[in-house]
Amino acid sequence: MLLFAPIRWALKLLYFAVLAAVVYVVVTGFQVVTASHLPTTTASLRPARSIVVLGAPPVGGAPGPVLLARLEQALTLYEAKLAPQVIVTGAPAQPATATTPAVASVTRIASSWLEANGVPTSSILGLPAAGAPAGIAAAAGVAGNGTHVIVVTDAIDALWAKGAASRSGLVAQVSPAVGSERSITSELGPLWREATAVAVGRLIGYGRTTWVGD
Repeated sequence: MLLFAPIRWALKLLYFAVLAAVVYVVVTGFQVVTASHLPTTTASLRPARSIVVLGAPPVGGAPGPVLLARLEQALTLYEAKLAPQVIVTGAPAQPATATTPAVASVTRIASSWLEANGVPTSSILGLPAAGAPAGIAAAAGVAGNGTHVIVVTDAIDALWAKGAASRSGLVAQVSPAVGSERSITSELGPLWREATAVAVGRLIGYGRTTWVGD
């Protein structure tokens, strides 16, 4: 019996480790949901140096519905004079890279839409970074450490976006796109994605959470 004692202890440790991991992700999921309830109005936001729009896939050479909602929110913030610059990043894309036409086209399409709606070309900066983590990191590299930004993404992404921006050295507020907050029952997939991304990001860095999508 003594021969099997180490095995039993190992199994118990494995059980408690798995249980702790599950509890950690569940608690993080609750925090993701809580953080997603943000207003889309400008009243609660402070002025910042830049508005950072996380990219999303285009549709037929035009902004898709997700990207369009984010651009409309960014335009609202810009027109409210909350920041003098709009930074648009490439779409979350795996296994695409920042040099592929698919990712680079997102910044071109987004920039063109902003220009067509009255944002001066000099106030727009396109960063064709592949994926949300790379987009945050690229924006931080341009803006500089300690810069105040407003990140525009979907409501469910709020906790991840704030954490990723903070880890990159930015001081971030999150302004969700209008209509991006949905019922939890319809967002179980995105909720799991965000909860695991925040949980892993807090432990080993948000740059590794490449599964964060559009």
